[in-house]
Amino acid sequence: MATSIGVASYLLRNGDETDPRRIWRLRRFVSQPPLSFLIFLMAVGVWTASGFIFSPWSLNQTSLEGVTYYYFTYQIWYIATSALLLVCFVSLPVLSFFHQSKTVQDKKASLSMKIISLCWACFGVLTLFQIAAGGLFLPTSQSIGSVADSLLFVLIAFALREPTILGRIVTSGETVSQAVYSNPNIDTIVLYNTESDRRNLVETFVKDGLVRGQDVVCQVTKAEVPFYRAILKGSGLLGSPTGEHSVTIQSIETTVSSGEVNSSLPSSVSGERRELVDLDELDLDRCQDLVDKITIPDSTPRSRHVGRIWALNVEGAHAGILDLLQRVNPTARVIDLAMQQDAFSNMFNMKHQDVLGNRLLLEYEPTSDYEGIVQKFVREFQANVELVAIFTSAGSPIYRQFRDQRNISLFSFSTKTSSPARLSDEQVLLPERDTSLLLDAVDKLLQALSDKRIGIVFDVFTDIILSQGFEKAYGVLSSVVEMTESENASILVLINYGALEPRVLGAVQGLFRTQLRFNFEGPRVIKLQGGRQERNYDEEPLSGVQESSEGISA
Repeated sequence: MATSIGVASYLLRNGDETDPRRIWRLRRFVSQPPLSFLIFLMAVGVWTASGFIFSPWSLNQTSLEGVTYYYFTYQIWYIATSALLLVCFVSLPVLSFFHQSKTVQDKKASLSMKIISLCWACFGVLTLFQIAAGGLFLPTSQSIGSVADSLLFVLIAFALREPTILGRIVTSGETVSQAVYSNPNIDTIVLYNTESDRRNLVETFVKDGLVRGQDVVCQVTKAEVPFYRAILKGSGLLGSPTGEHSVTIQSIETTVSSGEVNSSLPSSVSGERRELVDLDELDLDRCQDLVDKITIPDSTPRSRHVGRIWALNVEGAHAGILDLLQRVNPTARVIDLAMQQDAFSNMFNMKHQDVLGNRLLLEYEPTSDYEGIVQKFVREFQANVELVAIFTSAGSPIYRQFRDQRNISLFSFSTKTSSPARLSDEQVLLPERDTSLLLDAVDKLLQALSDKRIGIVFDVFTDIILSQGFEKAYGVLSSVVEMTESENASILVLINYGALEPRVLGAVQGLFRTQLRFNFEGPRVIKLQGGRQERNYDEEPLSGVQESSEGISA
């Protein structure tokens, strides 16, 4: 028992969840076991060998109230050796498993691991008690041991009840908690104009920083200082107690004139921090001077790169400023609030507010460029600093389109795995056409993001209908629609209308109040939510759907 628990504990600690090759991981563990595990295994081997060689026990019997009990008695040195083994058991594999629970972000999973480690320790203590007690407390010791073992098994069953492996995978990725940028080593460039809604960007940026234990600094032009103060005060993020971490708003003109941008920060801002630099409409020369001074490392040693958002007003800014920022930050991600906040909605004469909390059905022709429609949907949510998740099949056009994009939770169904596996912080692999895991993943995703807005794309239901039958697929689809009945969740369900019978397509349409169609003739609206004018398939394509050549791809 001790050896099995030791293998489970250390194998979990050294496992790489991003690699689905479980047999390969087991071989690597066996070929390169941790030193602490070898020490523990040696202690178990010595204890076991001493028992076989010396047989330090004897079988006895006694009669109590007419009942005969059989029990073992052990030599004192063997009891002492067993006590040492218990110390090794608790201090090595059990304690290792307990420490791992502190590194798990999911609170339920962390609590489950703590409960299991406590039960393991109690199993060892009870076993030693039964050895040491021998026949002194018969039949009390046997009764206590049986009842205690049963309670511990019940407790372990309770700990394993939640969360599922998939729940831990879903909540462990950076994308779940980071809506602005997923990697502190990669900067973000935000383009906006006077009509852009920057409130959500600023609030999310500050909240994400405080949650991650970072100090937040907003370096903005003097004219923008009141705007930022109003946003943060209105959301309760400025002037409220934030523990060790603070939110600072300072004028760029003041810090640049001092010559030392970083040294001008308050003394409370230390260690890891993130910055938002709003250049507004500064001219090219001043931006060049500012960027040079900000990107020069200060004299204070820092353990990590300072993650920055560079905001730029594209209406009054010089054209060369964006080139300057991309030259300084070649890997930076671009969020285009000016051109893409309604990139998808405008195609169907809507606004982003019409899409929020809506259930959208998009019927598509598979040989058309329908991936571009999904790309606009994704960019619109990203431009509004909202999260995006995509459910598709590995190898599909949608998968190829988004597999290398950041800040997207990508769930792909594949034949290469029989259980959920996390390929990266943003990609999860699911068994092919496993509808129960599809529902479980959606449920866990919505639970983890219950307080955040998210857009979810489903590109799997045509395959499910064709492979598993309409009745089962309809039940799964209706469950997904019901689960996402929330103001924070918006879903876009893709259906290949040419592959389905009219009866089946009509039943699917009945689940949605907003129905769209896309083929070679362009995007068309069949019906819009909220009692709007219904349209039919014979309508002319909507005008004004071509993206401006001046738009900047994220």
